[in-house]
Amino acid sequence: MQGFGKWKRLIQLWKQLDGGYTLMLVPHDGRSISKKDLHTKQMKKVATWFGAVALGTAGVIVLLSSMLYVRNKEANELAAYRAIKAQQEQKLQELAKSTEAVQKQLAVLHKIENQVREQMKKSGMELPGKSELTEKNGGKGGPSKTKVSDLVVLQEQNALLQKNLQASTHDWDNLLASIKAENYRNEVTPNLWPLDGGYISSDFGSRANPFDGYSSDYHPGIDIAENYGAPVYASASGYVQRAGWYGGYGKYIKISHDYGYATAYGHLSSIEISAGDYVSKGQIIGYVGSTGYSTGPHLHFEVLLYGEQVNPRRLIK
Repeated sequence: MQGFGKWKRLIQLWKQLDGGYTLMLVPHDGRSISKKDLHTKQMKKVATWFGAVALGTAGVIVLLSSMLYVRNKEANELAAYRAIKAQQEQKLQELAKSTEAVQKQLAVLHKIENQVREQMKKSGMELPGKSELTEKNGGKGGPSKTKVSDLVVLQEQNALLQKNLQASTHDWDNLLASIKAENYRNEVTPNLWPLDGGYISSDFGSRANPFDGYSSDYHPGIDIAENYGAPVYASASGYVQRAGWYGGYGKYIKISHDYGYATAYGHLSSIEISAGDYVSKGQIIGYVGSTGYSTGPHLHFEVLLYGEQVNPRRLIK
């Protein structure tokens, strides 16, 4: 109210201005005083002009201030948006990397699972069904409006999933190693019947001499009677130590296996492999005959463990 009263008095004083006035300029250095006559109308015109200029300037200042405020506000909003966008892009990149790591881990796990299945088939077993974790899913993509906080949650979930996958991969690796070791042991253990059929005509150990029928004789293997020319199979995988004529054994094959095992096959009619060859379990290595000291077509079959003959019946399935 006081400010309004002051403006009111100024307006009344302005209205009372009339006639003329003299403006006197008094210098401080003693020069003569200058005078300037001013008329009220001129003063009002000048004052009105200055007032208009002042108001215009004030308006321009207000307008510029408003524009500057809006511009600053927009700049701040743009900066904030860019900061959020940059943070979102960073999180998206991190999420993409973690997702890629999970996919790679899934691929490794899928490969190991397939290897486990193959090894288990070799040992006569089979896993029930595909693991849900290793099932392949179709790719998905496209623009997203996901919040940064949601991306952080997804990234944490990916990290947890990757950790679980690594643990599962470790378990599957151990399982695969165990199955492989067991399958390898079975592969090199002479437990496969070396013929398609036949029967044991002379057992392991003490027996009557087959040539005189009454003297005692020690038999270091078993004799399997079978038709002449029947295929003979390697009882286990290994390297051929000997393949050729060997005294009373006639045409003879000896194969060295792992874990201290070896097998021998005598009285063959023919030999299909050579010394130094690697043969697989179940591979044809020769054919039944009656070479050497033999009374008729049969296969003399021996199993040795660290150089000592053992009864093949203990291993043959």
